[in-house]
Amino acid sequence: MFGPVFDIILPIFGLLMVGYITARVGWFDQSAIRGLTRYVFDFAVPMLLLRTLSSTNLPDVIPWDYLASYYFGTFFVLFTGFVLTRLFWQRTLSQQVINAFSGSFSNTVLLGIPIILLALGDDAVLPLFIIIGTHGLIMVPLFTIMLEMAKNGRGRITTVITRTSYGLITNPLIIGLLSGLALNSFEISLWKPIDEMAKLLGSSVTPCALFALGATLASFREKISWQEVPLIVVIKTLVHPLVVWVLATQVFGIKEAIWIQVLVLLAAQPTGVNPFLFASRYNVGQLIASGSVFISTVFSIFTLSLLLAFFN
Repeated sequence: MFGPVFDIILPIFGLLMVGYITARVGWFDQSAIRGLTRYVFDFAVPMLLLRTLSSTNLPDVIPWDYLASYYFGTFFVLFTGFVLTRLFWQRTLSQQVINAFSGSFSNTVLLGIPIILLALGDDAVLPLFIIIGTHGLIMVPLFTIMLEMAKNGRGRITTVITRTSYGLITNPLIIGLLSGLALNSFEISLWKPIDEMAKLLGSSVTPCALFALGATLASFREKISWQEVPLIVVIKTLVHPLVVWVLATQVFGIKEAIWIQVLVLLAAQPTGVNPFLFASRYNVGQLIASGSVFISTVFSIFTLSLLLAFFN
């Protein structure tokens, strides 16, 4: 049962470990890590989005039940993180925001895309990119607004929304998503040389994303806050996928097995790097955010292996 799972998991986390070791021994410095990560987010993934969505058979109607299964589950986990942080540790509102998002913000790009595409194949492309395309659109503005409100109160909400809106329309992931949808809607095919270029860029997503994630984790190893991180990791890797699975199967009644598997695998991904980036920007909860990223990624080796074995 675990043979096919190991064939998927071991290369993924093996490449992640190569990036980790390379950064730990100093062969890949911080500027190189930032450059590679920016390449993945700003060039490779947007071109993968554009090329895939431009040629994919899109659903006739928006799959609201599918989106609701993931985001209602995510918001439930987010609210749970708020309550537990306030109840157990009486943290400030900004710290509660960081903890809550650390337990609900999945690593959809650097780890989610490689694992799901390798495990489920081309049939997973459409449901995967429906969530990938909306994840940043929903979660990043919400994260920004909540941190700004926690830091400055309600007075600057208009400024926050304006700045967030500008950030969204200039986000390469959103540009790639909307461009692919536009080409698909007007039935426009990419010029062959451009299509080949997009194919080459898209094919680099998996190795570059995994190497970049491993190199990034090398700086998260020190000074982990063991008081709060274990609970956040349990919420992220166990509670989040369980809640999403219940909503998808028992509440919204999604029938397509592969769509359910994509939802659960995305929810089961470890904490993404975004909570740490926001924690660093707002100078709050950095140790908790970085510790959540590192420990949840390590722990997810086992939880994702069990999930893939169950789906097999």
